[in-house]
Amino acid sequence: MNNNRRTEPFRYTLKEPATFDLHILTINGIPVPPKPVSAVLYDISRSGCHLAFPLNVNPEANLVRVGMEMVLASESMYIEGTLKWNKEQNGTFHYGIQLDIPEEDRDRLPSVLRRLAGEGKILVR
Repeated sequence: MNNNRRTEPFRYTLKEPATFDLHILTINGIPVPPKPVSAVLYDISRSGCHLAFPLNVNPEANLVRVGMEMVLASESMYIEGTLKWNKEQNGTFHYGIQLDIPEEDRDRLPSVLRRLAGEGKILVR
């Protein structure tokens, strides 16, 4: 009998936050010139992630779409998403991203996260 009542996906916290290039794709549906912003990834799940970068784009007032090229294991993965919340902390802006993973890649991210958890590189919450 399974007594697991978890209603949200497992969240994986990186032991060492990962730096990567983030691209703001659109703000309120308007394309933004392609210029990478250095971002830091703190945790990730199959539906979202928490990251930080030095720009305040105010997701409460703007619909902001981003693209991220991440190297979580030995392979690179491109993921897009929408900013959902932000907070300022020590001059850096932290954001919650709702990930939009294409159907053909839905099993890939959880597989990579389970592998990293098994190697002790990320913590499961």
